[in-house]
Amino acid sequence: MRALHALFAVALALPACAASAGSSARPPAEAAPAPSVAELLDRGRGFALVGDLTRAEQYFSAALEAGADPRRTVPLLVHVCIEAKRYRVASDYVSEELRRDPDDASLRLLHGLLEASVGNRAVALREYQRVLDGQPDDSEGHYAMAVLMRDGLGDTAGASEHFRAYLRLSPDGVHAGEARASLLEGRP
Repeated sequence: MRALHALFAVALALPACAASAGSSARPPAEAAPAPSVAELLDRGRGFALVGDLTRAEQYFSAALEAGADPRRTVPLLVHVCIEAKRYRVASDYVSEELRRDPDDASLRLLHGLLEASVGNRAVALREYQRVLDGQPDDSEGHYAMAVLMRDGLGDTAGASEHFRAYLRLSPDGVHAGEARASLLEGRP
């Protein structure tokens, strides 16, 4: 038993002896400095380019937490989430950004679109209506509302009203053909 205690004492003393000898001991490693916001964004872009969308999201999220400009970083973050078909997560990031900037109509439209894509039509409807309440001449808001009403809610009369508003505001807009076709289909 004494021999066991002696071996135990020697084993405990060995690291101390090596450290006191100095020649073979290394100083404790210092923690590596945290990457800068620019480095985090660069790493996120790099991972996005090679298709590692989860890792890209992690770096973009870390950049936000480290103080990156949300107006430049949230779009990158949302883009990789949408590419990865993680619509709920993308919607959560947009929702968080809306807490900081509740008057951003384009963010509201995006939030509505993402919510509609996961089947949350009530939230999408509320977001589109909020955009149109604040900006009644927002053609994209009318188009989004029309599509939701037509495809998500089965309200062809309401959809027609918003398609007409879209065409009045953007007669040559990117959605003009679809708006006209939808109006023609809705007629008896």
